[in-house]
Amino acid sequence: MCIKDTAGTPAAAGISTKKQDILKLIGTSYALNGKFAWVEINGEDYGRTREGGNVGKYKIVMVEMGKVKLELFGRIVELKLLPEDAQKCLICKIYFQV
Repeated sequence: MCIKDTAGTPAAAGISTKKQDILKLIGTSYALNGKFAWVEINGEDYGRTREGGNVGKYKIVMVEMGKVKLELFGRIVELKLLPEDAQKCLICKIYFQV
């Protein structure tokens, strides 16, 4: 497949054969026995995992409220909880605590 740009020269279509992971931070929490992150990778839910533990092939390096750093082969990936997601999680927590 070849795409022509405005100058008439071929441009790359941007198709990659590398497998990419879809990472989603669902929530973070603190407890007396450690900091926990709830992460989903490629649609698979790993539940709450302690800081320093493994989530699939990633290792949880750091957990802060609303932010997690994961490591894979020496590369650090930072996930942040989006404000609308944080609001939904807060509503869920309040609903289940009542």
